[in-house]
Amino acid sequence: MAVADRAAPHRVPVDQGFAETLAAYGVEFVFGMKVFQELDTSTIQPIVIHFEGTASLMAYGYARISGKPGIVAINKPGNPNVLMGMHEAWQSSVPLIVHVDGMAPAQIGKHATYEHDTAGVVRVFSKAIVDAWAPATYPEQLRKAFRVATTGRPGPVVFHQHAGERFERHAGEVEVFAEPQYMRYPAHRTPPEPEAIERAVEALLHAERPGIVAGGGIYLSRAWDELRALADLLDCPVATTISGKGAFDEHDPRSVGSTGDIQGGRYGRGRVAAQVIKECDTVLLVGTRTNQMATNSWTLPDPSSTLIHLDIDPENIGRNYRPEVELLADAKVGLQALTAALVAAGYQPRPSRSNEIRQLLDTWSEDSSLFMGSTQVPIHPGRLVHEVSKVVGANTILVSDGSSPFMWASSHILVDAGPTFISPRGTGAIGTGLPMAMGAKLAAPARDVICFEGDGGITCGILSELETAARHRIGVTTIVFNNATLGHERVNYTGPQGDAMDFLPGIDFAKVAEGLRCEGIRVEQPEELAPAIARGLENGRQGKPTLLDVVLHHDQYLRLPFGGTPTAPAGPPV
Repeated sequence: MAVADRAAPHRVPVDQGFAETLAAYGVEFVFGMKVFQELDTSTIQPIVIHFEGTASLMAYGYARISGKPGIVAINKPGNPNVLMGMHEAWQSSVPLIVHVDGMAPAQIGKHATYEHDTAGVVRVFSKAIVDAWAPATYPEQLRKAFRVATTGRPGPVVFHQHAGERFERHAGEVEVFAEPQYMRYPAHRTPPEPEAIERAVEALLHAERPGIVAGGGIYLSRAWDELRALADLLDCPVATTISGKGAFDEHDPRSVGSTGDIQGGRYGRGRVAAQVIKECDTVLLVGTRTNQMATNSWTLPDPSSTLIHLDIDPENIGRNYRPEVELLADAKVGLQALTAALVAAGYQPRPSRSNEIRQLLDTWSEDSSLFMGSTQVPIHPGRLVHEVSKVVGANTILVSDGSSPFMWASSHILVDAGPTFISPRGTGAIGTGLPMAMGAKLAAPARDVICFEGDGGITCGILSELETAARHRIGVTTIVFNNATLGHERVNYTGPQGDAMDFLPGIDFAKVAEGLRCEGIRVEQPEELAPAIARGLENGRQGKPTLLDVVLHHDQYLRLPFGGTPTAPAGPPV
């Protein structure tokens, strides 16, 4: 039965109501360890994983790229393990629907097998918990879950099934249908108030040095084209938060890259964004939570500048800054309305700052050139990132785990506008990249997906999912920054036992990958990087996951690219 036919009201046996409702909503994958035996696997594929936390992270990556809610199904003992992906989705406003098993009412409070407060465990990272007390209510409650997950500020919704005996069968039929407007997000687009648009236009008409900071809300709203249209009109600098990386084409002469002091210092491109946005007298904030990292601890933009804040969530507007104008709206329709009003007002762009931006970026590139072409052994991480940047294009999705690989990816690799970059900026946690990349690849199988992992990140509970990738032919190219240490943590650790974070002499991840039925390539020489990356991408296009185990210098780091320690850094080569 086609999705359109399944979406129309029809009756099915009660026991098929939940699975048939998923089909009616056009669900493609269910991530987790729970497999619903009523699923039509010709249309909905169960992605059976090895650890529940990776299921919610895969669903997050899938939802971020596809624009559809990610579906997770967890058995009762694993309910607490699902929290990491839910936390990321909650912080990043990405819709998930998480099916968890609760207790049969008659068993509550009796120390039944696996009994725990399911709702209490997941509540803190849930937009809502939908209680389904009996099988006949499952379709209705699942429709509610889709409505809540995709409207307003999207987020994870828990479908809390209060089941009876697992193998109990139920008589009768139930009506099943879908509400098509809730199959994708955002389901409804809230327009801004006309009076607020008038105030925003007035502020921009008086601006001498306007600028834009775009956050992850551009992703959620699919508002890349609208952001570009406004930037064309204003001809002003555009920065993104790290969650918003990909909101604007980073090859555009007005792009200043991502904000955030995690990219700070002499060698991080964040220094360019910080200088340019700090000098703006009027800044449009769009789709950003103005969190600590994105704002350099709430100093960027300058709080004394005139601020216009456009966001779908009223709790984010005015949370950390006092905007002159508050635009409560969906990013796409809000940007459309603002652009149209500026055109009607006869807006004339101020003198372009593109030459200034180019000079700043050229100076940054010159500083970085000291290591981007390095021939040292062990390999310099800057050389690795430089080689990867050569193959990243419009058809690439770059996914990065947290910590040091993320710093390099967000700073030194430029991406096109669109769903092109994912990182765990909701949590900042390591052990997230590979499953997010697998979900992204399932959402966009024709695109190249490159995942940056640290050796600490990939051993943080997710390494076994390489076997899942092989079993389901999820052709992700995973590049491990193998420096035998928790580098970011060690560099920032001021105590006497920093070597406790080292894994010397390191792990041969290529051999581990081969054992998990993927291709593993050990890379120890810089000239081996380009052919290894090319092979990984070609394998990925054939559905074969590949891991590149790149042996890097133990001490080199974006903020200390020549080694050393924070208190006594080594200088550049002479």
